[in-house]
Amino acid sequence: MTFEFVEQGRPTYGPPAPVQIIQEEVDFAPLLDLYRERKPMRVLEVGTYTGGTFFHWLQNAQPGSVVVSVDMYEDADNTHLYDSWAPEGVTWHAIKGESSDEETVEAARALSPYDWIFIDAGHREHEVRADWENYGPMASPGGIVAFHDIAEMPDLPSIQVDKVWSEIKQGRETREILNPDTSGIGIVFV
Repeated sequence: MTFEFVEQGRPTYGPPAPVQIIQEEVDFAPLLDLYRERKPMRVLEVGTYTGGTFFHWLQNAQPGSVVVSVDMYEDADNTHLYDSWAPEGVTWHAIKGESSDEETVEAARALSPYDWIFIDAGHREHEVRADWENYGPMASPGGIVAFHDIAEMPDLPSIQVDKVWSEIKQGRETREILNPDTSGIGIVFV
């Protein structure tokens, strides 16, 4: 199957996806390499937006795996494309709702545990903390929880992931993918 890839407008956005991906390729490529290496069978993305990263989770999923999206699907809803992105033998679920709503959390919990969790929903401190507290415990032993936008961004005060990330990484095995002028990705090894 072939896909027409969207022009991103910025050469650093990517890797290519058939819909907008809001990830710096220099940050996301090593995370995607780790995903391919680990071959998770149960995957959760919290905050899917247009689906650019979800595309990569599906495209690189192992046969028999389950890939789950949590998003409000208000500004962008590309769920109608997910069947065409999922290789044969890969199941996907889209849970529509605010990531902190109890019903949404319970729907995600019903499909847990997860070997891979990517958190990229609300970026204010209380939102990131709630997503960590709600979804982090759904990670299986040996699993991964990754966060987008862990770099401090003084010019964007509404992005406060760094405040929660600085607490999360204390006393845990973590890895940071940080490059000059990018927002970074933080990885927790559960």
